[in-house]
Amino acid sequence: MRIRFLLFIPLILLLAGCKVELYRNLSQEEANQMVALLRLNDISASTQVDDKTGMATLMIDEHKFINAVALLRQNGLPKPKYADIEDLFPSGQLVTSPAQEEAKIAFLKEQQLERTLSNIEGVISARVSIAEPTQEDQFQVEQQKSASVYIKYSPQANLSTRENDIKGLVQNAVPGLSYERISLFLQAANYGYQSAPPLKDEDMWSEVISIIEENKMPAVISLTLIFLLSLVGVVWLRRRS
Repeated sequence: MRIRFLLFIPLILLLAGCKVELYRNLSQEEANQMVALLRLNDISASTQVDDKTGMATLMIDEHKFINAVALLRQNGLPKPKYADIEDLFPSGQLVTSPAQEEAKIAFLKEQQLERTLSNIEGVISARVSIAEPTQEDQFQVEQQKSASVYIKYSPQANLSTRENDIKGLVQNAVPGLSYERISLFLQAANYGYQSAPPLKDEDMWSEVISIIEENKMPAVISLTLIFLLSLVGVVWLRRRS
């Protein structure tokens, strides 16, 4: 009975080292940034690269799943995908109406601004909406162009002091847009990630635990082999006696 119980030990160790998929179809550069951020916060992570596509999959320990998602979101990762001019105006496309062309150009301008704003230190996500003026008839007073900007930022960043810079950036990117017609809403993110407290006394045992945490699979395989060899040795000695 005791031997049967011992046979489950390698399986338990193997399950303890299981990793789950967190994100896929990432560029290798972004995946490496995410791995570095997670490991910096004591969350074991690794990547698997598809040889055919060159895209990476982010793998983490299952018991750190919630903290990993919250930490990455708090730092604006993974970055959203933005449309490029090739996406809106592909080669070989049929001729579209002027109104459709203008709508695509306006959307592309919004995407470019969102990409620029998201590169500001501390910005998690950014949304920009540009309202073009319309005039239904010649007697109607032409409306002014306006823009609305929404930014979610990390609690560690203080973007409230940069409102003028952000509005100025948007104004310079949109011809004919006045500063007064730009509305900006800043929201601090509130995620549930709790960073691990730093170790005060890092003795030899904590270092061993850290090494095993970073190399679970090799450690599990080694422990399993040692256990099996020991078990074979015990059975062999019993048969001889």
